[in-house]
Amino acid sequence: MLASTAMAQGDLQSVTAPNMVFENGYIQVVGESEAGQSRYRAKTAAKVIAQANLLSVVKGVTIAGTTTVQEGMLVDADIKTAVGGFLQGAMVVDEQFFPGEGYARVVMRLNLRGESSLYNSMASTLQQPPAALKVEKLPEFKPQAAAAPAPQPVTYDGLIIVVEGTGFKPALANRIIAENQNILFEPSKVSPQMLIERGCGGYTTTEIKAKTLLQSWGSTSPLVVKCVKVQKGTEAVVSVQDATVIFEQDQKSNILSQAKVVFVL
Repeated sequence: MLASTAMAQGDLQSVTAPNMVFENGYIQVVGESEAGQSRYRAKTAAKVIAQANLLSVVKGVTIAGTTTVQEGMLVDADIKTAVGGFLQGAMVVDEQFFPGEGYARVVMRLNLRGESSLYNSMASTLQQPPAALKVEKLPEFKPQAAAAPAPQPVTYDGLIIVVEGTGFKPALANRIIAENQNILFEPSKVSPQMLIERGCGGYTTTEIKAKTLLQSWGSTSPLVVKCVKVQKGTEAVVSVQDATVIFEQDQKSNILSQAKVVFVL
């Protein structure tokens, strides 16, 4: 019982650091009112504080490159509208009133993926980014005969990109780019429904966790690729040879359109 209680309390802590937000798939904040109030006033005040905390965290989420949601809201009306709608979907996952001190504590959560999520609200913007977001359009990757690797003995049905120690930042529109600056993966490559359900893939801290996550998506044989560098903070760059393998395996298994991609941070 003590272990269950500790786990429950842990689940109700703030989740605001970018890596944790993308790994968990949600933003979670705590709002506490001042002491010495009635139950109704304290709970109302705690919710207002939690909502303000949520907005602050959402604004700090990176969309692409170095552009945050806050910057996107300033330059694009559609993004501002989308974020406003997204905030309406905030859920109260716990609320408590402490009569002795007269204060309340409210825990609120917003999902990144799924229905009533940030990806759902911004799917069209991410797949066709406005010029104001300064997302550079790159040519699509096409393998060259001279760069073609030897045929792979197995068919891969998922992709793990190891970006550990590179300074890579999770974002709403992470991209995978070949060293020749051709694009392999970005939101436009993902089917609309999968973008809502999985975003630009998953984020975790070990290859074992990545394989477990992919397995839950139906992937049993993932390809593991280590990026050679990161550019603009959110773009994982892979070698042309690895890009060719990814391209060819995607032709067989639709890895990219289904967002069966996990970044190991």
